[in-house]
Amino acid sequence: MTKSLIESFMDIRGETVSRMLEVKKKGAKVVGVYCTFCPNELIMAAGAIPVGLCGTKEDPIPAAEEVLPRNLCALIKSSYGFGATDTCPFFNFSDLIIGETTCDGKKKMFEIMQDLKPVHVMQLPHLHNEGASFELWVDELRKLKARLEKDFDVEIKDEDIWEAIDLVNQEKRALKEVSDLNQMDPPPLSGLDLLTVIWSSGFTYDRKEIVDRLNKIKDALLEEQ
Repeated sequence: MTKSLIESFMDIRGETVSRMLEVKKKGAKVVGVYCTFCPNELIMAAGAIPVGLCGTKEDPIPAAEEVLPRNLCALIKSSYGFGATDTCPFFNFSDLIIGETTCDGKKKMFEIMQDLKPVHVMQLPHLHNEGASFELWVDELRKLKARLEKDFDVEIKDEDIWEAIDLVNQEKRALKEVSDLNQMDPPPLSGLDLLTVIWSSGFTYDRKEIVDRLNKIKDALLEEQ
């Protein structure tokens, strides 16, 4: 049973593409994200769908090197190349891209990416234990909230944010519970299977559904012990 549940995660990207084609026809808004620092809760509270973007294959790198410096890392060139060659369906679906200042290379990528899609870049604080860092991040969250409201013509209410926070926390808790099971001896999941589950979850369309899938994997693994 566990094997079939894990294999179902390998189909998530394809399922998401099909379902997004349908919801886009109905006017749904999609926000593409690259980094775990991105506050998906605000995107969801705006009634939009956050989705992870492609950036793990070498195929689009040559196209990216026609625009980006060749000495940038492969991750950056792959990410930009997927967008430039229109080979990442999630990039194509996105009405807005959320970027972040994790490194100078990414800052340059997002600067150039604005020619392809609307991009909003969030400034990340560099010191976690400084009061000014907290204030900077709160200000960045407010800026993103204002951008989402403006671009999508919506009002993000506090109750919508709390509801989104609760759902994202459920997802993260479920992911952690599945990951923690691998502390057993022997671990019930191979490293590849665990990576498949975690990585595929980032491309999900329905957060509630992914929580249910993760809980089913956890329960199945516990029953097998």
